[in-house]
Amino acid sequence: MVDLLAQLRELEARTDEALGSLEQDGQWPEALAIYRAAGAEVDALAVPRRDPAYRAVRKLRAYLYLREANALRALGRHAEAGPVAEQELSAAMASGHQLSIARAMFSLGSTCIANGETARGLKLLDDSRPMFEHHDDPEHRQGLGWWHLIQADIGNDGLVPTPPEYALQSADQALAILRPLENWPGVARAHAARGKAYERLGDPESAKVARAAAQMAEAMLNLS
Repeated sequence: MVDLLAQLRELEARTDEALGSLEQDGQWPEALAIYRAAGAEVDALAVPRRDPAYRAVRKLRAYLYLREANALRALGRHAEAGPVAEQELSAAMASGHQLSIARAMFSLGSTCIANGETARGLKLLDDSRPMFEHHDDPEHRQGLGWWHLIQADIGNDGLVPTPPEYALQSADQALAILRPLENWPGVARAHAARGKAYERLGDPESAKVARAAAQMAEAMLNLS
């Protein structure tokens, strides 16, 4: 079991390396290939349910599905991301890890909305929020910050009929959470969402300021 857990840690470290380099550089096809290869390695372990390491294996598999689904969404391949997000939720449920379950519900919810399954997607997002709010550690707070961010994005993109004021408020809530965590991808995206909301409000000057703030956050990402 010790060797197995060491193998899982190595696979997770390899995934995090791709997240910290390839994703930040926008090299999504390369990152996707790494996530899929790591997932195939986990699947090849064929750890039975009765094994003490089973939950740890399913937790890592959920994480790899999460990264794969995110890469597919970034590439605009939302239809492909759907089944992957479904598998992510299944693996997270099998792991019993509450944060993994919350992330999977969030991932599947946002994918469903992008694929036109709006009612189901909104329900999954709504159900994930209290799970992120359940703890106040950085990982849960990051999840909550991105929850607010997706509310701004889906409104700005016309996927749900929310007014621009709500998108602006949601982006501000995301910033309040993500900026102290130095989650620069989220901060940049939140400023971009504020820019879109201001454009919807007919305020081009404020939109310009928000876009400049997004560029500054992206610069911080490149420095980190």
